Amino acid sequence: MFSEVVLSCSNTDSTSYLWDVRSGTVVFSLKQNMAPKNGVARAPLPWSPARTGLVFSAQTDKAIINAYSWQKDQVHSKSLCPEKISTVAVSKQGVYCAGGTQGGKIYIWEISTGVLYRSFDAHYKKITALRFTDDDTALISASDDASVNVWLLTKLLDEQEDITVAPSPHYSWSDHSLPVTDIVCGAGTYGSARIWTSSLDHTVKLWDLATGSLLTTFLFPHPIDTLAVDVSETTLLAAGHHNIHQVDLYKRVEERSYAAASVESLGGMGKVESVGLDSSTNARIFKGHTDIINSLSLSFDGSLLISGSQDGDCIVWDVPSRQALRKFSQHKGPVTSVTCFIKPPELTTAFVGQQRSTESVMPITPFKRARRTEDEEREHGLNMIVANTSQDLMEFDSKFDGRSTSYLAPEIQHIQQTNEFVGQVQTEDSSTSLRTQVNKLQSELVRVHDHYNKVKSLHNEMYTNLVDQFMADRRKNNN
Repeated sequence: MFSEVVLSCSNTDSTSYLWDVRSGTVVFSLKQNMAPKNGVARAPLPWSPARTGLVFSAQTDKAIINAYSWQKDQVHSKSLCPEKISTVAVSKQGVYCAGGTQGGKIYIWEISTGVLYRSFDAHYKKITALRFTDDDTALISASDDASVNVWLLTKLLDEQEDITVAPSPHYSWSDHSLPVTDIVCGAGTYGSARIWTSSLDHTVKLWDLATGSLLTTFLFPHPIDTLAVDVSETTLLAAGHHNIHQVDLYKRVEERSYAAASVESLGGMGKVESVGLDSSTNARIFKGHTDIINSLSLSFDGSLLISGSQDGDCIVWDVPSRQALRKFSQHKGPVTSVTCFIKPPELTTAFVGQQRSTESVMPITPFKRARRTEDEEREHGLNMIVANTSQDLMEFDSKFDGRSTSYLAPEIQHIQQTNEFVGQVQTEDSSTSLRTQVNKLQSELVRVHDHYNKVKSLHNEMYTNLVDQFMADRRKNNN
């Protein structure tokens, strides 16, 4: 049975903990890791997006991005960056890693090769958050300059674009009046997704990604530091100061004419909705932290909420009742990042000891500090890594179910059949195989020659008949 774990990190405590969300038991730890807020990102395995392959973490004290795997608690790969990274994000397919800097610059690397595809000035001040859309069509950036930019990934990665000229964003949202603190990308493709942005100006804004229009502004009594939205996008959780506000994004409307009720979305058309400003209303608030909340994360089904605060505690909340279930207090400093996900199979009882080291690790190369020149690209060529997904699936199923599987993708089945045929031919005697092939070719040649003769005689007969008919008609007309 799968279970969920929480990865919590601090910007002063060098140890990050992976602990069970239900029991609070520590199952793994990452050493030498001090990450800023929004400075941790999970990279899914390219051949199994549901599994977390690597964890990328920017460091608060150095211009370094560390990558961790589940095979050891030490740094798996260390990348030296041109400048200090303030936030990182990984594409949903685990192909690209984006890093934002204190000076407002964005770097985009390919994880498997380490190639720096693009670096450009995106904002005037520190970049506070980066997010990829679900279909990896766009990269969204937020900054202390109070703006949010939407960048099309195809333009950023286009080799025909002039890299000396900074790209222009597809959308630039400047409705916030103070630094933007967090971004949440809704589910769906570029044409259907919605975006939430929070700011120190006490607001959370909801945007339509397809049109770039502002849908709703939620006004809170405190500056908002971080956000979370459930998977059904019906509940918004916004942390301001040391409280967490719960907002229902849909409301029930009574229809008197038919004595029935319907459900409609809250806000829309650029409306402003107040949350918790009227003391007479029954505000839905999670209370338990004593300092600013830096990060929020929901469980897979949305029933549990995990919060990490400046007070050094992580609290697991029951969302329906807004009651604190347990508190995780292992950190020796502020908690800057919490993220909840399915427990990696490598950390289960089936993957212990020497078995863990034999598992395939997501391919990664330390990130380059500068773009490759044209001569270097011609010299090194194109790097491509093809994973053996069938072997990965068979090992996974055999260790969890006690039996192996013979399932192969159609493309791999075709390749396997070809390999088997080649192996059978190679095992035969070379002279016998050659003689068989010559006999087949001779038989085919005789068959083609006979067919040609038949077609030729039919053609001659048709031609003769047509000429005779034409001449007979001509003589008849002359007479």
